[in-house]
Amino acid sequence: MNSPAFGLLGIGTFLATSIVGMTVVGHLLDGRFDTEPVWTLVFLMLGLLAGFYGAYVQLRDFIRSNQTPRGGGEGR
Repeated sequence: MNSPAFGLLGIGTFLATSIVGMTVVGHLLDGRFDTEPVWTLVFLMLGLLAGFYGAYVQLRDFIRSNQTPRGGGEGR
């Protein structure tokens, strides 16, 4: 039951929630301080940066953990 699809699903979920969550926070701050769209755009950018960096790290680890070991130093 340990399918690689679950790992990829987790990466996609992390990316989406980072972007949407940070954008919602920015929108709420804009409503509070009447500065629309300043905080929405700032937190959108932060969400994009955090989301893509986190997805990159998770995908790198996912690929490393799912690689099959190569031929143990044997020559061609």
